[in-house]
Amino acid sequence: MDILIESTKDFEKDLEQFTDTEKFKIIKEMNQNFELLSSEHNSFYEHSEQLRNIKLNDDYDSTIYCLKISNDKRVILTIDDDPIFACILITLFRLVNQENAQQSYNAVAEMIYQDFTVAEKQPLEIHCC
Repeated sequence: MDILIESTKDFEKDLEQFTDTEKFKIIKEMNQNFELLSSEHNSFYEHSEQLRNIKLNDDYDSTIYCLKISNDKRVILTIDDDPIFACILITLFRLVNQENAQQSYNAVAEMIYQDFTVAEKQPLEIHCC
């Protein structure tokens, strides 16, 4: 299955804070993880997690994840299967330090799910990727 990657202005702004060498390493690590989506689904999810148990209305599930890029860097993103175009759509929202991951994750979740009725699923113990 093909993978289509889109990035937001916030992500691009976050990425600009790094040197070219750091950017290369970040993008390389992201791409290595994204390749796992088309071959080994479970391996990708070993490096990412959902930081909140979000239940959307009409039995939709949240597709927002926090991907560990390094010991201190995290990417907040969504992963959506598009059956019409037979691809996986990844949208990159933020690139943050590990200590800011939970706050950024929550902000992105509130932004993208503002048109849905959101309820927490069962309590979740937070371990930030």
